[in-house]
Amino acid sequence: MSIRSVVKVMNFHSLLRVDKSRNKSKKYTAMEQILTRMIDNIVNNRNISLDYKMHKVDPTKPELNIYIGSDMGFCSNLNALVKKTLGDQAGDAERDVKQIVIGRKIKPSDKERLLLFQTREEYDEDNGKVMGLLEEAIRNRLYSKISIVYNHYYNSSQVALVDKQIYPVPKGEGNEEDDYKEDFSFEGNVDDLLVNMVVLYVKYSMEIAAAASYASENISRQNVTTESLNKLDERDEIRLMEERRRNKDKQFAKVLDNYTKTRAY
Repeated sequence: MSIRSVVKVMNFHSLLRVDKSRNKSKKYTAMEQILTRMIDNIVNNRNISLDYKMHKVDPTKPELNIYIGSDMGFCSNLNALVKKTLGDQAGDAERDVKQIVIGRKIKPSDKERLLLFQTREEYDEDNGKVMGLLEEAIRNRLYSKISIVYNHYYNSSQVALVDKQIYPVPKGEGNEEDDYKEDFSFEGNVDDLLVNMVVLYVKYSMEIAAAASYASENISRQNVTTESLNKLDERDEIRLMEERRRNKDKQFAKVLDNYTKTRAY
């Protein structure tokens, strides 16, 4: 198989993966937004604010950062951004931060802070370990803050590094007191309901980040392979022009030789 054929296959599969990841991200984003509004209405509702105090975040607890990178090539710039953030945050001795690192190309250096390291392939095949750690963290209030560092896909021309806080759940857009006075009834423990919703929200946020990161990785690979195809086209064009020039030189030499022989007779 020629180089061009290999690059074309890589380019085509990258486009398919971008589309698949984008659709997956949209699905989880819709669910995340619904959960955010529901959690926001419970957390900030004045009528049940006393119940919510049962699940206050302990600011003395450590933070948890999740770093999502890539296993594959053609993504060195994207991985470099994640690695730099990992290195900068790991070098901050004043912060008590635990780490989950995903991606073969992202090398964790601080083993004491590392909770889990997985290749991207391992995470895609079974994300149960990461999701289990997140659920345990929420139910037992192990951390004061949970964030995900990854490259977010916005569109085919915009990919940016994101440091997204997923816990505590960010406050919604309601900024007037009247926005949080809606009354409703619930039979049971409101705190249990809230914790279950937060666990679900955090898991959806993780799925969104993983899908968006995968889309970013593949749009980067698609851009690189497209550029490679353009370079191959340029190379072939140069070769074709060179071949035409040689043919013209041969034809001219042949005409000149015939003319010389004719003059000799």
